[in-house]
Parts: sequence; C-alpha cells; structure tokens
Amino acid sequence: MKNRAKEFVTEAAERIYDLLKDNHYEVTIHSKDKRLKVRQVRPTRHTIKWKAKNH
Repeated sequence: MKNRAKEFVTEAAERIYDLLKDNHYEVTIHSKDKRLKVRQVRPTRHTIKWKAKNH
C-alpha cells in the first residue's frame, strides 16, 4: 500500500511538471499565508515582440 501511494504521488507530480513546462505556468508560494498562486506566463519571445512594438 505504501509503494502504491508513492507511485501515485510521483505520477501526479510528473503530470503537473509537464503541464507547467508545456503551457508556461508559474507556481509561487507566498511566505506569509502559505497559499499557492498559479499564473500563466507569456513566453519570452512574445514579451520581446510586445515591448518592441509598444515602446
């Protein structure tokens, strides 16, 4: 039972990692209230194009 729980947690962590990497999400933990904040991050090349176009 212990090994099954370990495998389940490992698989869930791998899926979350892949989702974050592929879709440019950022997860931060606030030190005050220890809440997770998830936000979608714009890829770097889009940011560079946006800054060049708007500045």
